[in-house]
Order: sequence, then C-alpha cells, then structure tokens
Amino acid sequence: MNFREAETLVKETLDDIKNHKIELRQDCVACHVIFSLKQNSGRSEQDAADLLSEILTHDPTLNSEFIEVVEQIHMKERNMGGAFAMRERESKDSYLETYFSNVLDELTSDLRFATHDVILRKLLLSYLALYLAQTIGVDYHAATEEMYYLLRRDDAKNSKIARLIARFEEKVKKTDSGLS
Repeated sequence: MNFREAETLVKETLDDIKNHKIELRQDCVACHVIFSLKQNSGRSEQDAADLLSEILTHDPTLNSEFIEVVEQIHMKERNMGGAFAMRERESKDSYLETYFSNVLDELTSDLRFATHDVILRKLLLSYLALYLAQTIGVDYHAATEEMYYLLRRDDAKNSKIARLIARFEEKVKKTDSGLS
C-alpha cells in the first residue's frame, strides 16, 4: 500500500466512522484508523501509527477532519467518565489495578527496548495529554489526539519539547557528575 492509497483509506475510514457506518462502541477513533491501516497495509501497529501521523501532517485539511471526528465521537457523543463512576467500588478497584499494572509493564518494556530520550518524550507527551484531558474535560484519547493535532500543525511545539528534554538531560548529567 503506497502513501496515496493509505491516505484514501484514512479518509474513507473517517467518513465511515463519522457517518456511523462503522460502530466503534467504546473504541477509540484514532486506534480504529490505525488498526485499519495495519490490517490493510500489512504494517506493524507502530508503523501504521507513524504512517497515520505522516498522512495527517502532510494534509492539514485531513488533519482537521480527523480531529473533528475524534471530537464528535469522544466528546460530543460519549461521556466515558460517567460509565466508570457508575461502577461498584470493587469493579473500579479491579479496573484501576489492571491498568496501573499495564502502564508499569509498558514502561518496563520501554526501558529494555527504547532509548532514554524516547521514554522521556513519551512520558512528557502523556503528561501533556493528561493535563489537556483534565482542563478541557475530555477523555484521555481525545486529549491525546487534540495534542497530536496541535503538534502536527505547529512544528515549533515539537522543537520546544526537544529543547525541554535536552535541558532535562543536561540537568541529570550535572546531578550525576556531582555524585561521582
């Protein structure tokens, strides 16, 4: 699957989601688009996510359409926080325990296979998305997509993140050299 075919698939998938030809239930819009790319292109999930980001960065109009569909589904049509609040305490605790463990397992895996700057960027972006979710009152997936939308529109934001990571790494180096 070439770039143009992938771009067409993204457009068609978004239209199908927006027009409810695809029923997501409680699934994420972005995840569904990524899995569609993965399935149709034979790429890995990470490569499909990278391809989606490249497509959306390349086409600002599609980027805008993408975020509109995310907002429609995640913000206007859903109230995911309410479903969690309605659970019994035991169910909530089980849910929290499971996802807490999943996050730690993922970070442990990252420590084995990714460089420190990749892990630091991931943690920073997660923090930013969480902050957005809290301040604008949406679920995490929607906030993450809003943040990525912003990063795709304005490369200066990526430069700011890179500078912050560099400053953090410099501070760690100074602290480590002071302990030696």
